[in-house]
Amino acid sequence: MILLIALCIGVAPCFAEATAAPAPAAVVLAPTTAGFDLERDREPVISLDGLWRFHPGDDPDMSKGWASPTFDDSSWSLLRSDRSWSEQGYPGMSGFGWYRFDVTQAAGDGPVAMMLAPILTSYEVYVDGKLVGTAGKMPPAIAPFGMFQFHEFPLADGTTLAQHPSARTIHVALRVWHSEIWAGYIGGGPSQSGSLAGSTSMIHAEMTHRRNLQRFIFVDSYSYSIVATLVGLTIFGLFCFRPREREYLWFAILLISAAMDQAFTIIYNVYAFLPVPLYDLFDSSLTALNQVAGLAFFSIVLRARRDRIWTACLALALVSPIFNVLYWPGWLSVPTSAALSLLCVLPSSLWVLAILLRRAFDRDPDATLLTIPTVLYHGVFFLLNTAILLSQGGWAKIPDILLEPLPLPPFTMHWQILVDLVFLIALLAFLIRRFTMARQGEERYTGQLEAARQVQQVLLPEAIPQVSSFAVDCIYRPAEVVGGDFFQILHSSEGDLLIVVGDVAGKGIAAAMMVSVLVGAIRAEVEHTSDPVNLLSSLNDRMHGRSESGVTTCLCARLTVDGEFSMASAGHLPPYLNGRELTTPGAFPLGVIPDQTYERVALQCMPGDRLTFVSDGVVEAQNKFGELLGFERTQAMSMLQAAEIADAASLFGQIDDITVVTIEFRGNGFEAFSPIGIRVTEA
Repeated sequence: MILLIALCIGVAPCFAEATAAPAPAAVVLAPTTAGFDLERDREPVISLDGLWRFHPGDDPDMSKGWASPTFDDSSWSLLRSDRSWSEQGYPGMSGFGWYRFDVTQAAGDGPVAMMLAPILTSYEVYVDGKLVGTAGKMPPAIAPFGMFQFHEFPLADGTTLAQHPSARTIHVALRVWHSEIWAGYIGGGPSQSGSLAGSTSMIHAEMTHRRNLQRFIFVDSYSYSIVATLVGLTIFGLFCFRPREREYLWFAILLISAAMDQAFTIIYNVYAFLPVPLYDLFDSSLTALNQVAGLAFFSIVLRARRDRIWTACLALALVSPIFNVLYWPGWLSVPTSAALSLLCVLPSSLWVLAILLRRAFDRDPDATLLTIPTVLYHGVFFLLNTAILLSQGGWAKIPDILLEPLPLPPFTMHWQILVDLVFLIALLAFLIRRFTMARQGEERYTGQLEAARQVQQVLLPEAIPQVSSFAVDCIYRPAEVVGGDFFQILHSSEGDLLIVVGDVAGKGIAAAMMVSVLVGAIRAEVEHTSDPVNLLSSLNDRMHGRSESGVTTCLCARLTVDGEFSMASAGHLPPYLNGRELTTPGAFPLGVIPDQTYERVALQCMPGDRLTFVSDGVVEAQNKFGELLGFERTQAMSMLQAAEIADAASLFGQIDDITVVTIEFRGNGFEAFSPIGIRVTEA
């Protein structure tokens, strides 16, 4: 793109020369000397910084009064045109005031114009008694667009004056109105030097120069707003991929709010598209959003508790924009309004700095990395705003070092932008480091999960030997890589079956490790007893004191070759017999209380009876509307095959581990079947 632009610039003159019609031949008289005359050849331009006539109040006769070129203003005061009237004998004056001065146009001059430095708050320009332009709105506007901008006005258009035989005097009158809102701390009338009068082409060129200079001064704001926006959107993209890590969201909001604030600063100062009150509202609102995002961000990354102090700081930051606009209706003075708004955002910065320094003293590596850039960020912000506040109240003057940008060739950079950029880079480095550490932790966790999965696979029986009297079918479907459900199906030398099913609260590695402990305990205990009550009591004693690992439910059952069925439950879901839910006495989960007494439930099974054991992952399956699969649906499909029950729960909406064990009692006389494998599937 740059090469294309350069090519166009280089080719354009050549193209113009090639397409232009050939010029007629002309005789050019060579000058007798090669030189330039500063007196004869200088451009007609003059500074208007000097003494202007001034009179407070408004013209009682606008038709032929103070704007008239014939009006005698010799009794008016003489004031400097590069300082406000408040500095020259009219302190705190608001309302109307008039200025008058004359510009002498040389004989034969063409069109002339003038460029006026910012004049507060609104004004009209009269040339030889005629209104030629306004800056701001009349009737007066409290805060017009571009009230701190230079403005250009015509003095003579050249159509009737280009050939005037002698010099003429152009009479200029300015009708100025200054808002009482600003009068308390900003003087009315001209606010700085730089007013000019001269040829229209020169004034146009100077206005262009002023606009370019304004853009040049704020090139650091342009650059920061672009960089902060791009980085903020990138960080927000990270949050979209990792929505649980909300520090990315708040850092993105922090950066984008700062970028928008700089964008509004550019719109206000360079393009003059915003009046002062509206800019103050946007600025204070974005500052409040920035403070809120900072509170949330640092509370997460520094692991700070969001107590009442944090909540109070948040509330004050949120209401701060209200105080910054109370000067609009005149309820507060501008300095008071700004002071209250600043005091509302101060506690949030102090909270961040206090938590940060406390963590840094505790040698927290995150706090150590963030301390210096954060102290600079908040420190320069409050130093600059406090200086502005003191100057508005007339108590002190803003130090030049805070106002003048730093010379960083080929551009300049304001202190606030420099500190903001350092803060951005530091926090970006911090988040990159944090993201890298999180990825390393995830990789380690993935390895641990894989190791736990392999251990859990070993603990699950690879195959269930089919005894002649039973048909056993099982399926296990963890919600994650590893789960908290467990089951064991063991048979005795007499051919009886011992069924143990249970559920450790939670998922992941912690639940898987507890399952390993329980399965080991079950296999050790069945060497001594196969009675469900005794087995459950032994498991309860082993689990006592480990309740911090979570609640563990368990159900033990024994089914003999003669069809005698007995079971005991420690808070687990009861099984289903031929589609009917069996009743189990209530009992605490394993390990909750020592010496827990469990009741036995016994019944006689007949050939063809079907027992179905499920974990709560079946009953608590939940669809997108929040509806549970529930006990009634589970009971209705309890006569299905194990895989069909698990599939139905998964399709409904699996949120927990699913285990289904079905046993069909066939009675004596059946031949033994070949062993079947345990089906372990992923959700």
